[in-house]
Amino acid sequence: MKKYSFVTILFVIFVSCGKESSDLLDPETAGISETDVFTDARNAMLFLNDIYGDIVPVIPQTGNKGMRWPGSDAMLEITTDNGSTNLGSGSFTLFNQGAWTPLSSNFATTEWSNNWVSIRACNLFLSHVDDIPLNAEYNFDNQTRDIRKGECLFLMAFFYEEMLKLFGGLPIIDKAYTITEEMNFPRATFDETVDFITGLCDQASELLPVEHPDADYGRATKGAALALKARVLLYAASPLWNNPQKTEDSPFRGRYDSQKWIKAAQAANVVIGMNKYWLHPDISDLFLTRVNPELIFVHMNQPCSWMTSISIPTPLCPAGRSNKSGCNQVTYNLIKEYEILNGGQAYSIGDPLSGYDDQSPYINRDPRFYRDCMFNGSAYQGKTAQFGEADAGVSKPEHNPLETSPLYTHVYSIKFADLTLILNFDARNPAAGQRANQNYPYLRYAEILLNYAEAMNEAYGPETDGLGNGKTALWAVNEVRTRAQYPALPEYLGNTGGMPPIPSGLTREVMREKIRHERRIELAFEEHRFYDVRRWMLEPSTLTGIQAQIPVWQIDGTARYEIRTIENRVFNRNMYRMPIPEQQIYNNPNLIQNPGWNFSPENAD
Repeated sequence: MKKYSFVTILFVIFVSCGKESSDLLDPETAGISETDVFTDARNAMLFLNDIYGDIVPVIPQTGNKGMRWPGSDAMLEITTDNGSTNLGSGSFTLFNQGAWTPLSSNFATTEWSNNWVSIRACNLFLSHVDDIPLNAEYNFDNQTRDIRKGECLFLMAFFYEEMLKLFGGLPIIDKAYTITEEMNFPRATFDETVDFITGLCDQASELLPVEHPDADYGRATKGAALALKARVLLYAASPLWNNPQKTEDSPFRGRYDSQKWIKAAQAANVVIGMNKYWLHPDISDLFLTRVNPELIFVHMNQPCSWMTSISIPTPLCPAGRSNKSGCNQVTYNLIKEYEILNGGQAYSIGDPLSGYDDQSPYINRDPRFYRDCMFNGSAYQGKTAQFGEADAGVSKPEHNPLETSPLYTHVYSIKFADLTLILNFDARNPAAGQRANQNYPYLRYAEILLNYAEAMNEAYGPETDGLGNGKTALWAVNEVRTRAQYPALPEYLGNTGGMPPIPSGLTREVMREKIRHERRIELAFEEHRFYDVRRWMLEPSTLTGIQAQIPVWQIDGTARYEIRTIENRVFNRNMYRMPIPEQQIYNNPNLIQNPGWNFSPENAD
């Protein structure tokens, strides 16, 4: 008997996120067959739209639909040294405790299964797209056909990329298989998988427009395909996947080649050279501006107040809304990385020239700190936030979330919150009050610049113009860094100026750390840290001690700050790669498990 290990054999292709078209191929509810779908332009376009809906939303939406951690408003960052949560239980807790195996149910298991369903849907669409009849009523002509084909090629590349960075080499599925065909495919090597994904990106970029009409905003573009290719090639050049100690191409890593950094730099340079994207000038509304020139590919979110609601502790807001709040918290591990500005220069908190006072810790920090974090002393709608603990006999601060947890850091991630919303209603009802009209950027120009900086530094060093375009690693990282300026808003505490450039004259090794620092700050809570610590193969022991900077209120009405370890997590070297779900290994004897996990032929790196 055949075993179908990673592609669903159900014909209900749509994995819907609430779209009206979700029942389109369900014969029990709609009576529509595959033939019905692809002999009608409208139905075929609804099918493609629903594939877009398969992409996991990163910003929590009302009802947690499709989140990384089902049933939770916790973001992926809480499983890194950047984040913690007050939610207290769930599969993310077991993940941080290391209490998971290839048999466990967690986000990686879901990613494996869901992405294969989406890839099958892409292949099904591609197998029929050339046969969809033209339809003037729905503006489906041959040019539109090519564009929609390009979109689907991009989407398949995107789903593959999401799995590549978790698992490594993958089975190459390039057509829609039927239930009568053998599907026990082996894993391709890592390089073969990278070539397949980048090939899809190349095909997509040839078909896709530079931009769509306003009505189609959010669809994949030429820039999205080229940006995804650049990201994949950066990962492929990174130490985990391009290891000089293990030089042969396998499902676990590619063939070692130092020239991969050049390929990654060239790919990022193509996106830069489009002159289509630039950095949004105001960091305070970057993530609240639905359409802006920094966004390359976005998740189209419905207007919603939920993300703001769960970010800001309930007592700071008018009564009447859900008690769920402060769900994604910022660790001291990350807070200490936000530099201090003093006399126009930037310093780490450990530098005596910084003027850092550990009892007034949130003064004169990198402007992105005030955009990303709500802390004890934050300004919010005419209030001064009071968070923390209290000495014996002292009342607890009035603005703590109503939930309790020993994993509180008392600094809350507000990067995607809209601080102008008046939350005097229960945000579980999106229509009850004000809503943020925002999208989530899967790909944005700041990442491309940082990808370029990293690749150029590794290929040529900090200041060598190796591609002959006048753009060095130092130039690219400083483009991102110097964009961070203080806006004239109360929550930025009246600061002026912004981040100075990284100076010239640094070695490749020092610049590497500077670039990694900028990635950690600029891309915090955007799902990059989880993958960066793995692809860089950071020492696991440096990632497990989770600290918080706790305000403790005293009898004199002031707070002292104590740095505490609030959690000791588990991170072993086999966790650089996620395990393929063990049931899939049982079902398909041609799959091989990743290093360090049960049944793998290789020990962990």
